[in-house]
Amino acid sequence: MTKIEWTDRTWNPVTGCTKVSPGCDNCYAENIARRFAGSKAFPAGFDVTLHEDRIDQPYRWRKPARVFVNSMSDPFHQDVPDLFITKVFDVMEANPQHTFQVLTKRHARMRSFVQQREQYGREYAAKFDDCPTEAMRNSPAAQDARARAARPPANIWLGVSVENQKWADIRIPALLNTPAAVRFLSCEPLLGPVDLKQAVRTMGSERGHGLTASFVHAGDCCRKFHGIDWVITGGESGHGARAVHPTWVRSLRDQCQQAEVPFFFKQWGEWGPADFIVRVCDPDAGWKGTAEELAAAKADSEARGATHVHTGNWFEEDGEQQYWLHEIGHKPWSLERVGLPEGTAAIRRWGKKGAGRELDGRTWDEFPKVVSA
Repeated sequence: MTKIEWTDRTWNPVTGCTKVSPGCDNCYAENIARRFAGSKAFPAGFDVTLHEDRIDQPYRWRKPARVFVNSMSDPFHQDVPDLFITKVFDVMEANPQHTFQVLTKRHARMRSFVQQREQYGREYAAKFDDCPTEAMRNSPAAQDARARAARPPANIWLGVSVENQKWADIRIPALLNTPAAVRFLSCEPLLGPVDLKQAVRTMGSERGHGLTASFVHAGDCCRKFHGIDWVITGGESGHGARAVHPTWVRSLRDQCQQAEVPFFFKQWGEWGPADFIVRVCDPDAGWKGTAEELAAAKADSEARGATHVHTGNWFEEDGEQQYWLHEIGHKPWSLERVGLPEGTAAIRRWGKKGAGRELDGRTWDEFPKVVSA
């Protein structure tokens, strides 16, 4: 089982990884692996390790589940051999009762591997056409091979991590060129605004349907590449967590709603929105209530008050955009929310549990509704 909100359990035939982009900077998997280095689970710490003994685990899970594949690694890391990845995909196809969620930052290798696997499937199915008898040409094995070649496995969802616009423009087009029953994005940790349509446009206007969900077409569309079926997003948690601007999250939600694509908001992370209420400087300045009411108001302000503003302004560092986070500082008392300059948002460091998962008064736990093949 797992505490990851958008899946039911994890499966880690590979552990260990290396950093490739800013979303990796505060990797939770690295922190866990280094903490338990030398244990049975992480014998080599966070070095890439293949666990042959875990390959067949899904066969033993009786209850159908959503399974996050390699939560402690990247299944398409360069140190994972093609043969091992093939074994993982074979197990996933052999267990259609489970839905496998495969997520990577190695978009190019996933695209080439899955395209090649699809090509092998078509070539294998075509061999039955040359069989000498009709019985052989229409045997159960032949029918199964043709069905597999006709469309990607419905229970294997393929996704890429997208932390900002730069990596959206790189990884999303590669995902759209990857055959999959369901394509999804994990925009977590969200480190900047993301315009999904801009990323899709980098492929050219005739290459796909933007964000339109691929399962809607059920293989009958004249175009091969259909779009994005699901978007997950969330802020960063843990030590050194970078704050997410609330506008970035709302923008992704609004883009998904407009395109009728399921949206899942996992968490605010370490930082979250807060009422812009600040401590009193002079108890007599404009205060009309009793001393008890003043004390209660001060306690409330310290519990709910914002401590920082996220400006949305950025600077460049090592070729990546970084965003300013300003402390509010000492300000006069107010029970009213103070007006903020356009583009800024009042936030505070709540901790993951305190910040919660609500966006504009509700949770967003939407999932793709897959059309069976």
